[in-house]
Amino acid sequence: MGVLLASLSGCSKPDSKATLNDYQQRLIRVLQLERVKVQVEPLASLPRPSELRQPLPDIRLELTDAWASRACGLDQLIGERNSSLGRVFQPSQQLHYELRLLAQLERCLQQDISPALAQQLGNWLSQKQQAIAPALSNMLLTDDTLRSQWQGNKPPLVAADSSGFTATRGALHHLVNLTEQISQEQWQQAAAVDIEQSLAMLYQHDFLAKLQSSLRYSAAWFSQLNPQLLALNPESLCPGGRSTEQLTILTTVFSKFFIGEVQAHLAELSRYQHEIWPLLQQLYQDTALYPALQQRYQQPAAQLQQQLMLQVQWWQQLNQQCPANLTQQQS
Repeated sequence: MGVLLASLSGCSKPDSKATLNDYQQRLIRVLQLERVKVQVEPLASLPRPSELRQPLPDIRLELTDAWASRACGLDQLIGERNSSLGRVFQPSQQLHYELRLLAQLERCLQQDISPALAQQLGNWLSQKQQAIAPALSNMLLTDDTLRSQWQGNKPPLVAADSSGFTATRGALHHLVNLTEQISQEQWQQAAAVDIEQSLAMLYQHDFLAKLQSSLRYSAAWFSQLNPQLLALNPESLCPGGRSTEQLTILTTVFSKFFIGEVQAHLAELSRYQHEIWPLLQQLYQDTALYPALQQRYQQPAAQLQQQLMLQVQWWQQLNQQCPANLTQQQS
């Protein structure tokens, strides 16, 4: 029997918990299974921001050349950094400032300037490049918006509601592009990236937080319900190969609720995970937060897929051993 993970839309929009719990209630009634109170595996605590924050090199730029101060525009950037707001930059603001300063230094060096000034600006450019790696790391690891996505205390995703997915994927793409531009020292392009807008999209939708909640709950649900279902011999539902009222009800549960709702929603989660996780890998695979993100996304997704296949196999055995006509139910 081929079971397809097809995404279907319905009128009602329960979240991951409600979808699975409704299906569980129907299995309990039909098969007399014991009620399972799903316990989601607790998360390891994230390292504190103070443990992850890296100090930036203390590089002071003193402009004695009048042209560099006025025509080149460096005085405006230096003044911004030394202002009251500049002293309390958030990690994303600090990174954007460092990128804009590098871009401005690069533009200044392209002007017709004296050899002495060119040497001074070149030295500053080289020195300020040393601040980019820790500034990027601080933004990725300690930004409040990003950290809120990993806490694991948000509600799960609503079935058949993909609002927020496109915006979240786009925001992550922008951040990945930013890291690539930084690695290639493309300061003009990197300085033009609106980091705050990307973070605002992530904050607005909380999609990453909800996705991990759905993945972790769904994986725990299948892991804790499957032992009961798999221990049930399908042949006991059709003694002597005869159809029973219990079997008839069960085939409806399969087609309407397991396929039409549960697998439809899990197909959505699988698609989201397939597109989101590679972006998170590119951003975090060389950082101290990568193991925590694996625990929140990669591991529950793999566990969910494994447990789902075990349940699909049980339905296949039922179809083979009893006159359930489940394949026909799918046609």
